[in-house]
Amino acid sequence: MKVIVVGLPTPNPDIENYTAFNAPSYYDFDALVIDPDSLTRVAGELLSGEKEFNAQDGRTIVNAASNASGVSAGDQFQRRGAETERILESGGTVIVIGRPNAPITGIVGFEGADRYSWLPAPSGAAWSPPFLQTAEGKNVRITDDSHPVAHLLREFRRYVTYRVTLNDRLDVYRKNAHTIAVAGPGVPIAAEFPVLGGRVVVIPALNIPTGQARQQFGTALVDACLQLAGRESGQSAPGWIRSQPVPGLEQLEAEYEEADSALKAATTRAREVGERRDQLAAHRRLLWTTGSEFGTAVRDALLLLGYGIDSPAREPLVVADGEERLFVETEAAAAAVVEWPYIRLQRRLEEEMLRLRKTARGLIVVNGHRMTQPDKRKAQYTDALRLAAENYGYALLTGETLFLMVQRALAGAEPDELETMRRRIARARGVLETPAALGEATESSGSEPIF
Repeated sequence: MKVIVVGLPTPNPDIENYTAFNAPSYYDFDALVIDPDSLTRVAGELLSGEKEFNAQDGRTIVNAASNASGVSAGDQFQRRGAETERILESGGTVIVIGRPNAPITGIVGFEGADRYSWLPAPSGAAWSPPFLQTAEGKNVRITDDSHPVAHLLREFRRYVTYRVTLNDRLDVYRKNAHTIAVAGPGVPIAAEFPVLGGRVVVIPALNIPTGQARQQFGTALVDACLQLAGRESGQSAPGWIRSQPVPGLEQLEAEYEEADSALKAATTRAREVGERRDQLAAHRRLLWTTGSEFGTAVRDALLLLGYGIDSPAREPLVVADGEERLFVETEAAAAAVVEWPYIRLQRRLEEEMLRLRKTARGLIVVNGHRMTQPDKRKAQYTDALRLAAENYGYALLTGETLFLMVQRALAGAEPDELETMRRRIARARGVLETPAALGEATESSGSEPIF
């Protein structure tokens, strides 16, 4: 649980304390606790020059438009409203110290604003009279002991100095409010309101001295925020508590440990089986994917057929079968694949020839009409690509053919059969049809190379 507290310095490992000027984005935290009095205080200190403030990025807070070296105080106030809306829209909690509303004057870009301009109100209400009314007092009576902040108010009731009451005579209060605590005559001083999918909890001001009492308040505040978020509090049971017998508990603990061990074993097995399942299912990508995903599917298929990878990661694919290297290009399209993979392959092989003075073979794998069921596809490559592959002696293979070769390999093909498949690819000059690739027909060598 990460709690941001604005304007009420509270020591606790789970609390970060800020002002509205130097705080990170409110929605970076699980809960927001804020004293609106601090907004008028820091605005006054800025305007009087009594104190300097810096934003999170180190720029100075200025009462002017934002620039490279300064952040507008008005901009900071304005953004807090948007951040608070985000917290509430995501189901978060905002705890507000009840203070009388008051205008914030003199801040450029924040004209006409007040202490509560940043806080969305319940539908039909505003954080000002007659909904929020000025009052003073110290008496507090809890009306809902089950509410998460009830314990906080009860434990620190001697420090309560409420400054506002909530008007329970208004329809908007009766329709929206859940009263937590009241003053002497039953006037609400603490209540919860649903706002934008989250909750706003108004609590009375607490004049808690620094030191141990403030530390204890921090612990109680974090516990309240945890419970408001539907989590267990952070309290740790003492070590001796497990020595206190509860009839039937020991047996249930043993059953739980057994069930938990079985669950962990099942979870581990499910993960392992799931990984193998995903690895096999991924070969279907040969039939429908495009781009790098299709390229990865081709790479995995060639590995399964017994090729080794002879190119660095993120470089164009080169595979090896013994001493023979095969430069691979892939292309997928919604229609027939045109000659782009041939052009790329030709350029790579020319560069290889100039670099090593050695020739290498080429393989083009295409996935044309990729979103059509394989047995209903038209020609997956253009005549121009087919002729280029035949003339230059490159093997041309469809993803469908490669997928059927993968099926054969996964069905238990012996190493000799895999070697034969690789040899068929090596001998192909142009299109390697499926029957020839699987040894069910004599593979055609295509046209003789033009060189």
